[in-house]
Amino acid sequence: MLTSRRLTIACLLWWIHFHGVSVSSLRPSFLFSSTLTRINGDTNLDARKSGNPDTSSPVASPLLSSVTATPESTETVKIRVAPQQLQEEVSIMNFWPGEAGSTALRQVQFLASKASESMDAMGESQYSLATRRRNRMKSRNNKSGSSTLKQNRRKRDSEDPVGEGGGVFNNAEYNSLAKEAKVTKLKRSDLEVSSSDRREEQVWTALANLELDMQLLDNLAGQKPQLTGLELFMLSTSVAAAASGPWILGGKLTEFLAPTAAAFSAALGIGAEYVGRVAVADGKEVAAATIGCASEAEGLLANAERAKAITPLCVGVGATATTFSLLVPVLLGSVETSIVTEIYLACPLVSVLSAAVCSLALQDTKVFAKRATSVGNRRFAKSGLVGRTWLSAGEQITGKSDNYRRKWRTFCLSVLPAPILGAIVPGASLATKSIIVAALAAAQSAYFLAECEYCLARATDAVAVKARSAAVCDTYANQGARSAAILPFTSALSGLCAAATAAIVELPFLETLSASGTLASLASEMVIVAVFPAFSTLFAAAAAVSKARCEVQAEAAVQAASTLALEYNSSDGEEDDPLLRPFRGVAELIRLTYTSSILEPFQQVWRRFQLSIGMGWSKLRSILRRGKNTSYTAKQKKDATTLPYMDFE
Repeated sequence: MLTSRRLTIACLLWWIHFHGVSVSSLRPSFLFSSTLTRINGDTNLDARKSGNPDTSSPVASPLLSSVTATPESTETVKIRVAPQQLQEEVSIMNFWPGEAGSTALRQVQFLASKASESMDAMGESQYSLATRRRNRMKSRNNKSGSSTLKQNRRKRDSEDPVGEGGGVFNNAEYNSLAKEAKVTKLKRSDLEVSSSDRREEQVWTALANLELDMQLLDNLAGQKPQLTGLELFMLSTSVAAAASGPWILGGKLTEFLAPTAAAFSAALGIGAEYVGRVAVADGKEVAAATIGCASEAEGLLANAERAKAITPLCVGVGATATTFSLLVPVLLGSVETSIVTEIYLACPLVSVLSAAVCSLALQDTKVFAKRATSVGNRRFAKSGLVGRTWLSAGEQITGKSDNYRRKWRTFCLSVLPAPILGAIVPGASLATKSIIVAALAAAQSAYFLAECEYCLARATDAVAVKARSAAVCDTYANQGARSAAILPFTSALSGLCAAATAAIVELPFLETLSASGTLASLASEMVIVAVFPAFSTLFAAAAAVSKARCEVQAEAAVQAASTLALEYNSSDGEEDDPLLRPFRGVAELIRLTYTSSILEPFQQVWRRFQLSIGMGWSKLRSILRRGKNTSYTAKQKKDATTLPYMDFE
């Protein structure tokens, strides 16, 4: 039945098109408006996903099924009928309502518009996303570096003019930053230094981190109980004994128990002061020894630098002699003299002597650099590590002899190679051989200079590490001294409480309270007698905490001093060598330079280029979609104006 209907509709449409019959001359009661189309691309996909747009109409569904069932039809045929003689009926289409064709057409147009809107929305969303990313990158790159520290500095400058009360290290500014650091949870990761303002802020952050590290051991010591069980029992017993004095034996022991208990607590506090002060003294002495070791290393390093100072001069002399050896044949070419040979040999001789002096300077530099590197190894080594650095008297004498032998061997090897190589050059004149000898000797001088700088760089790094270890040791010792500064005050307060207890038991009103015999008077007397011993006990406990802080800081100073005993030896090829390795250091500096100066700027430019290309492509696609939708809408309007339109609603 449905197939015959389609066949009838198709035949009618072909007859109208073939005979050119005007639609207005047709006389059915009504004609239909239908669309046979193939929906291509995204519109067809959206229409299939959305399903039947009008399932309430019993005719719209077969109409749409007939449209989608003919995908080979690519033409759109529209028939609009004139509103004449609507009361007559056509028997072939009496089953179709008048609004079926217009409803189907509206649904197809609706799906096409939705697909266009979704494509436009997608393009606009991509464009907005790209815009947000670009703005975010722009805001990130254009940060001015202003911070709370900078605002505080401006406020301080406005309140305090230049030259009136300013300082290099402002404690108020540092404390404010430290408070903010506790809230913002300071990080220890390597931060990127981008500008001078940012660098200043990072310096203050590093100082705040250092201050927190110095206070870490004190905080750990304060979080743990420092009173032993015996000390806690004795202090509690002393307070209880002082309080029970008025009650035992009718108050006859009050004058004895209370002062004794207060004095006992004061003695414990004074003992804590003694232990803490001794620990501080130990830390200070260790710090002084480390500073002395670092100073000795600095002196040896200065000797190494003094020995190396002659090598650049020797390199310059060798290069000059090589240059003159090139000019001598030109200058003496037209001069006839009997001392031409001596003049030819003068420049190579000077260059060879310069290389020999460089060799001797290299040996002296190595000796002093080795001594500067190894100073303190046995002095601060622990008992289990002394065997590594210990040398017997025989080993020391043998080592000294080996050093002298190595020194003369190196001198000979630095003098002989250049003349020998110049002499064995075949077929060369005396002038050419002198040039070769001078150039080889100058190259030797340059090599010796580079080796001197290599040894001196490692020695400088080792001495810097020793000085830093000594500074850390001294810092911990000073931190212990800060913790011990309150110990005399706590001892004085404990002694004051003991004296006050001894004085208060002699007052006459205690005898009056004892004579009254009431429970309230007895309780009052016990409280009065026990109050100062209780305070003395609290002061003793506080002294114990401060004593623990002093001990832990002294131990930290000792551990920091032990780092001066590290053995620095690159000849063994150990991977855990903490000293500078010049070749690796140069390679690392080159890598950092390439990363920060070339790679990162190129990556930023490349990301911006990709972002701009993506934004341009998004804009182009959006424009193309809009143009396509505009042409489709214009075509629909043109088709609509071709025939008179009849709305059957």
